[in-house]
Amino acid sequence: MVLNVSSMILTDDEFRLFSQLIYDESGIAIRDTKRDFLQARLQKRLQAIQMGSYYRYYKFVTDKTQGRRELMDLVDSLTINETSFFRNRPQFDLLTSLVIPELKRRKAGNLKLRFWSAGCSKGQEAYSIAMSILSHREFSNAWDIKIVASDISLRVLENAQRGAYSPFEAETVSPPYLHAYFEKIDGHYHVKPQVKKLVVFDYHNLKHENGLKGLDGIFCRNVMIYFDREEQKRLIDKFYTSLADGGYLFLGHSESLQGITDKFKFIYHDKGAVYQKTG
Repeated sequence: MVLNVSSMILTDDEFRLFSQLIYDESGIAIRDTKRDFLQARLQKRLQAIQMGSYYRYYKFVTDKTQGRRELMDLVDSLTINETSFFRNRPQFDLLTSLVIPELKRRKAGNLKLRFWSAGCSKGQEAYSIAMSILSHREFSNAWDIKIVASDISLRVLENAQRGAYSPFEAETVSPPYLHAYFEKIDGHYHVKPQVKKLVVFDYHNLKHENGLKGLDGIFCRNVMIYFDREEQKRLIDKFYTSLADGGYLFLGHSESLQGITDKFKFIYHDKGAVYQKTG
């Protein structure tokens, strides 16, 4: 018998329990206006595991021995993993024309580049960073380049590691890049090894520390929109600590550091925007 949970209404107490749990676990703030959204996502998870009670489900996901993976799946269901290659093209133009050349000059003494794609979704952002770096052919094999790509969703990380994309997903890649950095196999575009070797995928919850330090650049775009002001400030402090002096922070086009911190310099260049860590 298939369980039907579509008529189950989330009570005020249940809403408070789940919204607090999700906030404590991930920093995602579920406001009252998102009650229907949360109820729909909970119903989907209840249907998936055939459980007929919100409260029983709450007890299950808060059981650290049995419900840990299900809690991760619940949090995963609340985020929209929408991305594309070279999303917000002016930012990648800025990365290629201004940031990478500046880093190359500044770091000529240690030949090391470190980037972090935080909230990488299916990997397009991290691979776009890698291709932007590789497009500067003056980077010799002596350079040590690593891009850490993290996400809270194990499901999208598995897709990202495969590095295989449909023609629709690859349509924002320019023909020269498509030719240089992808191989078409069975109708899909596969990222070539020279690009994949620069990227390390890792599960990471932004509520926790991951020990990254001395980074030259962080991409965290369209992630802060899920957080309240307090969590946004905590996240930016974390990024500030993770960045090397003069490192760069790329945010989403609707996100800003105004009112959060004055420790970054805002740079706007040819419609692209980035923040640079100051002293």
